[in-house]
Amino acid sequence: IPVTVSLMNEWGVSVEQIQADAMMADKNRGVQLVDMTQIVESMIFGGTPKNLLNEKLDMETVENPMFCLTNESKMNGASLLQEDIRKQIGECLGSDFFVIPSSVHEVLILPDNGIFQVPELNAMVQEVNETQVERQEQLSDKVQFCDKKTAVMENAERREVRLEKEKAAEKAEVKGGIHGRMEKAKAKIKEKEADKVPKNKSK
Repeated sequence: IPVTVSLMNEWGVSVEQIQADAMMADKNRGVQLVDMTQIVESMIFGGTPKNLLNEKLDMETVENPMFCLTNESKMNGASLLQEDIRKQIGECLGSDFFVIPSSVHEVLILPDNGIFQVPELNAMVQEVNETQVERQEQLSDKVQFCDKKTAVMENAERREVRLEKEKAAEKAEVKGGIHGRMEKAKAKIKEKEADKVPKNKSK
């Protein structure tokens, strides 16, 4: 339920306590990472898909590398707030990964294997949201990217812009070469010397 200020006052709890309790409740729901192929097969033939969260997959043997992150009840299971969960997913896949905001009940996980392009993924999410997901169950129109080593998750589109800027800066620095660096060093020395000169020479 939506937690309002009046409810918090009635319960006598702080925002920090609400967040801590929500995070713990999220963990206690039983986080599951399941192969999408197994989900489809279980819907047709029955059975229970295997939770892969603690596995280390050989991605070369996985035909359709798409996974669903949810919980045991398949309700309100789209949380990636837990850093340790993001780390487990990275270890399971052995790579960075994209997070597709499917709905409040689940997110899709795609390994960053060079096949998927961010603009295409964003377009797919927007189309699905507009045609198949109820407004109150939508998470976002934007795909997220998670770094396997750091477990940091960020907007995939903004990440690409940031990386392009960093590449451009590196190229500019290389292009300047030694001459460029010497000129910068000279400019800094001049600045320091200018700072040493008294502003009022008459004194």
